[in-house]
Amino acid sequence: MITSYEQFVPIVMGCGSMLRTGLKVRELGCKKVLVTHGKNLKKTGYVDILVENLESAGIKAVCFDGVQPDPPDTMVEEAAEFARKEKIDGIVAIGGGSSMDTAKAINVLINNEPPIIQYLGVQKNLNPGVPLICIPTTSGTGSEVTTMTVITCTSLNKKDSVLSPVCLPTLAILDPELTLGLSPRMTAITALDALAHAVESLTGGQANPLSDALAREAIRLIAKWLPVAYNDGSNIKARENLMYASTFAGMAFTNALVHIGHSIAHVLGAQFDIPHGMACAIAMPEVIEYAAKTETEKVKMICECFGIEIDENADYEIIGATAKKTLRTFIKSVGIPNLKELGISLEDTLNIAPLVTQDSGFAIAPYRITASKVAEMLKSAYDA
Repeated sequence: MITSYEQFVPIVMGCGSMLRTGLKVRELGCKKVLVTHGKNLKKTGYVDILVENLESAGIKAVCFDGVQPDPPDTMVEEAAEFARKEKIDGIVAIGGGSSMDTAKAINVLINNEPPIIQYLGVQKNLNPGVPLICIPTTSGTGSEVTTMTVITCTSLNKKDSVLSPVCLPTLAILDPELTLGLSPRMTAITALDALAHAVESLTGGQANPLSDALAREAIRLIAKWLPVAYNDGSNIKARENLMYASTFAGMAFTNALVHIGHSIAHVLGAQFDIPHGMACAIAMPEVIEYAAKTETEKVKMICECFGIEIDENADYEIIGATAKKTLRTFIKSVGIPNLKELGISLEDTLNIAPLVTQDSGFAIAPYRITASKVAEMLKSAYDA
């Protein structure tokens, strides 16, 4: 097999590592940076600490606090216009995936004309942006180490991605202390997003030995430490290991990509306003059962990561059913509802199947299926 690997992002990790941001940004030669974050994060005090740290290192910081969940194209274009007017020479994103995706989209538009939707898909010839530093406050998206930004196309009512070296952060700063304030619900939703990244990159059409190793370790860490962090949010060891898992999974899927689970999640999110990690979790058990037909050994590995022993003579159907049950039980144990419990009708759920087949991730699925098979998967997940 011939494989290739994307560039990996330099990482600074450890409790208190956010306080090294100013020094690191100065080393990159920046003098005025844009800090992207959401309004709610401001209330935690982290933004003020970050800005003070930057300014004490001699770097002027201007803030864009209008980050919205599932960043709309209109919002990122407004933010990019603000950044250009301020003549910034660096970007620091602090927050969850939406803040980092916003920063990446701004970086695309710093030296490339809007609108952002003209750059959807793989883009290898964009003008370079500015140094981009990502500081996650959740353990889930892995956006701090990926080559893509996910945005919501408001005119099309769908989520899609720009994949470009311009989206790859210059530096990731991983400080587990920033995740201590996450609620049990957000802890679960974000960690299950990371689990979906690992599961799908392990079983997808572009998996390779490096992504496999990263994905397996991410699955093991989430299986062990998510229940701990969910039940005791102040456990710093659990928080640290979930942050490792999120980053490992991000590295895995930026090299191997994700497939049908994320295709389903993108459509569920756009059509029904379901948080991305929750949508991924709802789809994951069905997707792993489907993948077992051709990725039998990989799915067996996933079961083993959860401590489930599989008979060496088990066929793919038994392995797939075991993996599906294992994942469904795990997901339910951290409070994730099904589609019926979310108040979505079965008819509306089944109607999205054709849209799922149009998502870009559908093309790298383990094997081709029809919209009717997707509908069967959605029906199975509906009230599971």
